[in-house]
Amino acid sequence: MVHRCALLAVVATVLAPVGMTGTAAWAWTPPQGYATAAHAWEAGDYATARPLFERLARAGDARAAFYAGVMAEQGQGGAADPVVAADWYRAAAAAGHVRAAFNLARLLEDGVPPALAADPAQAARSYAQAAAGGIVAADTALALMQLNGRAGPVDAPAAQARLRRAAATGDGAADHALALRALAGDPPDMVEALARARRASLRGHQPAGALVDRLNAAADPALSAAADARMATLDQPAGN
Repeated sequence: MVHRCALLAVVATVLAPVGMTGTAAWAWTPPQGYATAAHAWEAGDYATARPLFERLARAGDARAAFYAGVMAEQGQGGAADPVVAADWYRAAAAAGHVRAAFNLARLLEDGVPPALAADPAQAARSYAQAAAGGIVAADTALALMQLNGRAGPVDAPAAQARLRRAAATGDGAADHALALRALAGDPPDMVEALARARRASLRGHQPAGALVDRLNAAADPALSAAADARMATLDQPAGN
Protein backbone atom coordinates (compact mmCIF):
# COMPACT_ATOMS: atom_id res chain seq x y z
CA MET A 1 0.00 0.00 0.00
CA VAL A 2 2.86 2.37 0.83
CA HIS A 3 4.50 1.73 -2.51
CA ARG A 4 1.22 2.28 -4.35
CA CYS A 5 0.61 5.61 -2.60
CA ALA A 6 4.14 6.71 -3.39
CA LEU A 7 3.64 5.83 -7.05
CA LEU A 8 0.43 7.83 -7.25
CA ALA A 9 2.19 10.79 -5.70
CA VAL A 10 4.89 10.61 -8.36
CA VAL A 11 2.24 10.49 -11.11
CA ALA A 12 0.49 13.54 -9.66
CA THR A 13 3.80 15.42 -9.47
CA VAL A 14 4.70 14.66 -13.07
CA LEU A 15 1.29 15.72 -14.36
CA ALA A 16 1.01 18.88 -12.26
CA PRO A 17 3.12 21.10 -14.59
CA VAL A 18 0.69 20.55 -17.46
CA GLY A 19 -2.30 21.48 -15.32
CA MET A 20 -3.67 17.98 -14.69
CA THR A 21 -4.22 16.13 -11.46
CA GLY A 22 -3.63 12.42 -11.22
CA THR A 23 -7.40 11.86 -11.37
CA ALA A 24 -7.84 14.09 -14.45
CA ALA A 25 -5.06 12.24 -16.26
CA TRP A 26 -7.07 9.04 -16.22
CA ALA A 27 -10.44 10.69 -16.86
CA TRP A 28 -11.64 11.15 -20.43
CA THR A 29 -14.40 13.60 -21.16
CA PRO A 30 -15.87 14.54 -24.56
CA PRO A 31 -14.99 18.27 -24.34
CA GLN A 32 -11.32 17.52 -23.68
CA GLY A 33 -11.29 14.84 -26.36
CA TYR A 34 -12.93 17.13 -28.91
CA ALA A 35 -10.45 19.95 -28.31
CA THR A 36 -7.56 17.53 -28.68
CA ALA A 37 -8.99 16.04 -31.85
CA ALA A 38 -9.76 19.44 -33.37
CA HIS A 39 -6.27 20.73 -32.60
CA ALA A 40 -4.70 17.64 -34.17
CA TRP A 41 -6.91 17.97 -37.27
CA GLU A 42 -6.06 21.66 -37.71
CA ALA A 43 -2.36 20.80 -37.36
CA GLY A 44 -2.63 18.11 -40.03
CA ASP A 45 -2.04 15.30 -37.52
CA TYR A 46 -4.75 13.15 -39.02
CA ALA A 47 -3.48 9.89 -37.54
CA THR A 48 -4.24 11.32 -34.10
CA ALA A 49 -7.41 13.22 -34.98
CA ARG A 50 -9.36 10.50 -36.80
CA PRO A 51 -9.57 7.90 -34.02
CA LEU A 52 -10.30 10.62 -31.47
CA PHE A 53 -13.16 12.02 -33.55
CA GLU A 54 -14.51 8.52 -34.12
CA ARG A 55 -14.36 7.74 -30.39
CA LEU A 56 -16.22 10.95 -29.59
CA ALA A 57 -18.73 10.28 -32.35
CA ARG A 58 -19.51 6.85 -30.97
CA ALA A 59 -20.15 8.59 -27.63
CA GLY A 60 -22.77 10.78 -29.32
CA ASP A 61 -20.87 13.98 -30.20
CA ALA A 62 -22.42 15.28 -33.44
CA ARG A 63 -19.53 17.66 -34.13
CA ALA A 64 -17.09 14.79 -33.92
CA ALA A 65 -19.27 12.64 -36.18
CA PHE A 66 -19.21 15.41 -38.78
CA TYR A 67 -15.41 15.59 -38.74
CA ALA A 68 -15.13 11.81 -38.72
CA GLY A 69 -17.21 11.92 -41.89
CA VAL A 70 -15.00 14.59 -43.46
CA MET A 71 -11.87 12.58 -42.69
CA ALA A 72 -13.38 9.34 -44.02
CA GLU A 73 -14.52 11.09 -47.19
CA GLN A 74 -11.17 12.75 -47.84
CA GLY A 75 -8.99 9.87 -46.72
CA GLN A 76 -7.38 11.78 -43.87
CA GLY A 77 -5.76 9.54 -41.27
CA GLY A 78 -6.80 6.37 -43.08
CA ALA A 79 -8.40 5.07 -46.24
CA ALA A 80 -11.04 7.14 -48.00
CA ASP A 81 -14.41 5.42 -47.66
CA PRO A 82 -17.59 7.17 -48.87
CA VAL A 83 -19.81 4.59 -47.17
CA VAL A 84 -18.22 5.22 -43.79
CA ALA A 85 -18.31 8.97 -44.45
CA ALA A 86 -22.03 8.82 -45.24
CA ASP A 87 -22.67 6.84 -42.06
CA TRP A 88 -20.92 9.45 -39.93
CA TYR A 89 -22.67 12.32 -41.72
CA ARG A 90 -26.01 10.56 -41.26
CA ALA A 91 -25.41 10.18 -37.52
CA ALA A 92 -24.44 13.83 -37.15
CA ALA A 93 -27.37 15.03 -39.27
CA ALA A 94 -29.78 12.97 -37.17
CA ALA A 95 -28.49 14.95 -34.18
CA GLY A 96 -29.21 18.24 -35.96
CA HIS A 97 -25.81 19.03 -37.52
CA VAL A 98 -26.76 20.91 -40.69
CA ARG A 99 -23.30 20.86 -42.31
CA ALA A 100 -23.35 17.10 -41.98
CA ALA A 101 -26.80 17.05 -43.60
CA PHE A 102 -25.42 19.05 -46.53
CA ASN A 103 -22.43 16.75 -46.97
CA LEU A 104 -24.65 13.68 -46.75
CA ALA A 105 -26.93 15.12 -49.43
CA ARG A 106 -23.95 15.94 -51.64
CA LEU A 107 -22.70 12.35 -51.41
CA LEU A 108 -26.10 10.75 -51.94
CA GLU A 109 -27.30 12.97 -54.79
CA ASP A 110 -25.17 11.10 -57.35
CA GLY A 111 -23.54 8.47 -55.14
CA VAL A 112 -19.89 7.45 -55.31
CA PRO A 113 -19.84 4.41 -57.60
CA PRO A 114 -19.32 1.61 -57.04
CA ALA A 115 -19.14 1.90 -53.24
CA LEU A 116 -22.04 4.21 -52.45
CA ALA A 117 -25.33 4.09 -54.33
CA ALA A 118 -27.16 7.28 -55.19
CA ASP A 119 -30.25 8.07 -53.12
CA PRO A 120 -31.83 11.22 -54.60
CA ALA A 121 -34.85 11.08 -52.31
CA GLN A 122 -32.70 11.10 -49.18
CA ALA A 123 -30.41 13.70 -50.75
CA ALA A 124 -33.40 16.00 -51.24
CA ARG A 125 -34.50 15.54 -47.62
CA SER A 126 -30.99 16.24 -46.37
CA TYR A 127 -30.64 19.32 -48.58
CA ALA A 128 -33.95 20.54 -47.15
CA GLN A 129 -32.64 20.04 -43.61
CA ALA A 130 -29.44 21.92 -44.43
CA ALA A 131 -31.34 24.73 -46.16
CA ALA A 132 -33.66 25.10 -43.16
CA GLY A 133 -30.52 25.37 -41.02
CA GLY A 134 -29.21 28.29 -43.05
CA ILE A 135 -26.88 26.68 -45.59
CA VAL A 136 -27.55 28.72 -48.72
CA ALA A 137 -25.86 26.30 -51.12
CA ALA A 138 -28.35 23.64 -50.00
CA ASP A 139 -31.23 25.81 -51.23
CA THR A 140 -29.57 26.02 -54.63
CA ALA A 141 -28.83 22.30 -54.79
CA LEU A 142 -32.38 21.36 -53.80
CA ALA A 143 -33.82 23.82 -56.34
CA LEU A 144 -31.81 22.19 -59.13
CA MET A 145 -33.10 18.78 -58.05
CA GLN A 146 -36.65 20.14 -58.08
CA LEU A 147 -36.14 21.49 -61.60
CA ASN A 148 -34.94 18.19 -63.03
CA GLY A 149 -37.42 16.03 -61.16
CA ARG A 150 -34.91 14.28 -58.93
CA ALA A 151 -36.63 15.50 -55.76
CA GLY A 152 -40.03 14.23 -56.85
CA PRO A 153 -42.29 15.79 -59.48
CA VAL A 154 -40.84 18.83 -61.24
CA ASP A 155 -41.73 21.92 -59.22
CA ALA A 156 -40.51 24.94 -61.15
CA PRO A 157 -42.20 27.62 -58.97
CA ALA A 158 -40.72 26.20 -55.75
CA ALA A 159 -37.31 25.85 -57.40
CA GLN A 160 -37.44 29.41 -58.73
CA ALA A 161 -38.29 30.71 -55.26
CA ARG A 162 -35.40 28.78 -53.72
CA LEU A 163 -32.97 30.04 -56.35
CA ARG A 164 -34.05 33.64 -55.88
CA ARG A 165 -33.71 33.32 -52.10
CA ALA A 166 -30.25 31.81 -52.42
CA ALA A 167 -29.15 34.42 -54.95
CA ALA A 168 -30.37 37.23 -52.69
CA THR A 169 -28.23 35.76 -49.91
CA GLY A 170 -25.11 35.86 -52.08
CA ASP A 171 -24.90 32.47 -53.80
CA GLY A 172 -23.29 32.80 -57.21
CA ALA A 173 -24.38 29.33 -58.27
CA ALA A 174 -28.01 30.36 -57.78
CA ASP A 175 -27.51 33.47 -59.92
CA HIS A 176 -25.91 31.31 -62.62
CA ALA A 177 -28.84 28.88 -62.56
CA LEU A 178 -31.30 31.79 -62.80
CA ALA A 179 -29.32 33.21 -65.73
CA LEU A 180 -29.63 29.90 -67.57
CA ARG A 181 -33.36 29.78 -66.84
CA ALA A 182 -33.75 33.33 -68.20
CA LEU A 183 -32.01 32.23 -71.39
CA ALA A 184 -34.28 29.20 -71.68
CA GLY A 185 -37.43 31.30 -71.45
CA ASP A 186 -39.83 31.84 -74.33
CA PRO A 187 -38.79 34.41 -75.29
CA PRO A 188 -35.36 34.51 -73.62
CA ASP A 189 -34.81 37.37 -71.17
CA MET A 190 -31.36 38.47 -72.28
CA VAL A 191 -31.20 41.39 -69.85
CA GLU A 192 -31.96 39.19 -66.83
CA ALA A 193 -29.58 36.51 -68.07
CA LEU A 194 -26.67 38.89 -68.54
CA ALA A 195 -27.30 40.69 -65.25
CA ARG A 196 -27.38 37.46 -63.25
CA ALA A 197 -24.43 35.95 -65.08
CA ARG A 198 -22.37 39.05 -64.39
CA ARG A 199 -23.26 39.00 -60.71
CA ALA A 200 -22.54 35.29 -60.45
CA SER A 201 -19.12 35.88 -61.99
CA LEU A 202 -18.43 38.78 -59.63
CA ARG A 203 -19.29 36.46 -56.75
CA GLY A 204 -16.59 34.06 -57.86
CA HIS A 205 -18.75 31.39 -59.50
CA GLN A 206 -16.34 30.33 -62.23
CA PRO A 207 -18.80 28.63 -64.62
CA ALA A 208 -20.58 31.96 -64.98
CA GLY A 209 -17.50 33.56 -66.51
CA ALA A 210 -17.85 31.68 -69.80
CA LEU A 211 -21.54 32.58 -69.96
CA VAL A 212 -20.73 36.26 -69.40
CA ASP A 213 -18.18 36.18 -72.22
CA ARG A 214 -20.71 34.58 -74.57
CA LEU A 215 -23.47 37.00 -73.68
CA ASN A 216 -21.20 40.05 -73.79
CA ALA A 217 -20.11 39.07 -77.30
CA ALA A 218 -23.74 39.06 -78.42
CA ALA A 219 -24.88 42.13 -76.48
CA ASP A 220 -25.23 45.55 -78.05
CA PRO A 221 -24.47 48.63 -75.90
CA ALA A 222 -28.15 49.12 -75.02
CA LEU A 223 -28.50 45.54 -73.79
CA SER A 224 -25.30 45.80 -71.78
CA ALA A 225 -26.48 49.05 -70.16
CA ALA A 226 -29.86 47.51 -69.37
CA ALA A 227 -28.17 44.54 -67.73
CA ASP A 228 -26.08 46.88 -65.59
CA ALA A 229 -29.24 48.66 -64.47
CA ARG A 230 -31.02 45.35 -63.79
CA MET A 231 -28.25 44.22 -61.44
CA ALA A 232 -29.38 46.87 -58.96
CA THR A 233 -32.89 45.42 -58.78
CA LEU A 234 -32.30 41.66 -59.08
CA ASP A 235 -33.39 40.94 -55.53
CA GLN A 236 -36.59 42.93 -55.59
CA PRO A 237 -39.82 40.87 -55.54
CA ALA A 238 -40.95 39.75 -58.97
CA GLY A 239 -43.20 42.29 -60.64
CA ASN A 240 -41.56 45.33 -58.96
